[in-house]
Amino acid sequence: MSALIDRLQTTYADLQPREQVFVRVGAIALALLVCVGLPMRLHGLAQKAVARVAAKRADLAYVQSVIPVLASAPQVQDGVPLVNVVDATTREAGLAAALKGTEPSGNDSLRVRFDGASFEQLANWFVHLSRDYGVSVQQATLERTDAPGRVNASVVLMRR
Repeated sequence: MSALIDRLQTTYADLQPREQVFVRVGAIALALLVCVGLPMRLHGLAQKAVARVAAKRADLAYVQSVIPVLASAPQVQDGVPLVNVVDATTREAGLAAALKGTEPSGNDSLRVRFDGASFEQLANWFVHLSRDYGVSVQQATLERTDAPGRVNASVVLMRR
């Protein structure tokens, strides 16, 4: 390491005075850029992370507020195939345009996919299925979209 420093000092000493000034100014500018630019960049990244956490907390609070409604006792309507229940209730809930597909997912369960669905309508639809049809959500994957209040969702539904 000291050999490198000695070599840099020798090279610097061999420069013309005008070139030495240029190198000093460049070193000062580089030091300022590192001392000011790096913290600013880190601050910006931290602010974005704080905003993401706040949004996720708000989403969690909403979901937790809906849980008691989802847990209410169902008034089951037996005999209607689950795929027919999903088809009819998505239309009633205004989710038919966002419904992108249904496929069987094991014993008496159905995987349902939505693209760009309203999160609020989707949560209300879950309540309706649970209360009126005895259908519960076994698994749900929700992804936020660029549009506010809209999600892409993959949900596995099952009769209780």
